[in-house]
Amino acid sequence: MMLGRLSEPKRLLGDRIASTMSDRGVPARLANRIAFQLVLKCEPAHLGSLTAWQAMGDQVHAEVEHLRQMGLVDRQIVVALPKLAATQVEALLEELRVQDPTIARTILNVALDAAEPVPAAQRYLREFHRVVAQLKTLDPGIARTIANATFMARMPTRTATVHYKRFAQLFSTFHDDVAFARTVARTACRSVDPLGVAERVIAAYHATRRALAAKGAAPEIARSLAGIASVAADPMPTASKLLENFGAVLTIVKATHPSVARSIALAACRTTDPEGTARQYLKNYDNVLRLVRRTDPDLAHVVALQTCRSNDPMRWAMRFLKEQRQRGTSQ
Repeated sequence: MMLGRLSEPKRLLGDRIASTMSDRGVPARLANRIAFQLVLKCEPAHLGSLTAWQAMGDQVHAEVEHLRQMGLVDRQIVVALPKLAATQVEALLEELRVQDPTIARTILNVALDAAEPVPAAQRYLREFHRVVAQLKTLDPGIARTIANATFMARMPTRTATVHYKRFAQLFSTFHDDVAFARTVARTACRSVDPLGVAERVIAAYHATRRALAAKGAAPEIARSLAGIASVAADPMPTASKLLENFGAVLTIVKATHPSVARSIALAACRTTDPEGTARQYLKNYDNVLRLVRRTDPDLAHVVALQTCRSNDPMRWAMRFLKEQRQRGTSQ
């Protein structure tokens, strides 16, 4: 994309084009970026009229909706569309999925920020696999987690190996809590002081877990909430607030959905509106449950619980259900 300054007439023309596109449903930031490039690169006489701008807005809006259906958020869409068409983004994601479905989405999200997303994605994927291959002989359980956090480093294989050796002892006590070990790895590997961050997070985890247990939290709840709070700027107050939110949500959910109460409460307690979020999750859960029960009653609860936190639960339910069916067929 070209950068530059616009004359006043071009700036005003760009504002009119951006406003017209925004009126057609294009996110304002994306409309502004596209309009800026148009008036910077093209003569005003070649930019058409209001009708042309409206048609352009409709086309871009269709591209935006395509990417939203793929699960991209507006921040990613604003970055992606000036570089790649929606179909190209979709093709890149599918290509990455063929090579490694477990990391495809992560690679795509990072590659979209690059100047040339397609070659960047392939480079990141190669680096990721190189790191994993080296670390697998040391500890397969966290190899992919550390690789995920370091594959964009200038020398990712060396970086990951150093991080692994320094983390190995810290992680040795978390073999039964893989989720928290991954949280520590992701948080620490992306910092300028990985070992120091890992030590602080783990110390915060132990302190908050003990404090939550002293307040009467069940061991598994204390572990889960401590894992969330340990990466916060102020872990202890965060843990107390999480426990308070968890208790309030649990009371509400237990009244109608006792079988999923803990799962829903744990998911909702970390949000800014725990009770409202929990009610939305329950609504999503019920809708998915009714839908899946028609064809796959044995999988209905699993699919509903797995997808009820999504922004588009029905779409993700169908996808997850397909994966579960394929897994069942292959076994």
